[in-house]
Amino acid sequence: MQTRLTALLALLLLSATGIAAATDAETRKRAEEWYERDKALCAEDKNAERRMQCMRDARAVYEKSIAGRSSVAPATSPPVTQTSPATASCANCGTVSAIREVEKKGEGTGLGAIGGAVVGGVIGNQFGGGSGKKILTVAGAAGGAYAGHQVEKSARSTKVWNVTIRMDDGADRTIALGSAPALA
Repeated sequence: MQTRLTALLALLLLSATGIAAATDAETRKRAEEWYERDKALCAEDKNAERRMQCMRDARAVYEKSIAGRSSVAPATSPPVTQTSPATASCANCGTVSAIREVEKKGEGTGLGAIGGAVVGGVIGNQFGGGSGKKILTVAGAAGGAYAGHQVEKSARSTKVWNVTIRMDDGADRTIALGSAPALA
């Protein structure tokens, strides 16, 4: 979602840059076109609070773009003056700085160890004779239990996506997602 907000701010900057060089009539027409595009981008946001802030930002940039065109302001002034208050007032805003896919190790429940011990014991019992047969049965059961436990842990492992976010206040937050993040 932060990627969309960044894209919107980039569009706002581009719209202000393009509008600054145009005549008053062209300025109004281009500003209206950009404003309609910005509103459409804002409408895609599912979060009502962010959507309304986006609409307010788009409206402010539109109004600044068409106001006072006889004295052309620097192209960067609308986004800079508008985005600073919005950024400062948002305690949960930030930029995605990293996405890492991590394999989360599974935990054994004991069933793998039990199954492995039975299979290992049966296989160990097939070899040797007398007390050697007993030793091989015990060794097979122990080895099978260990192998079964490891196989179960591997089978229960899952993938997790750690998303690191650089918050606007400078702090880093990491969120673990159970599925791949949707990048738009």
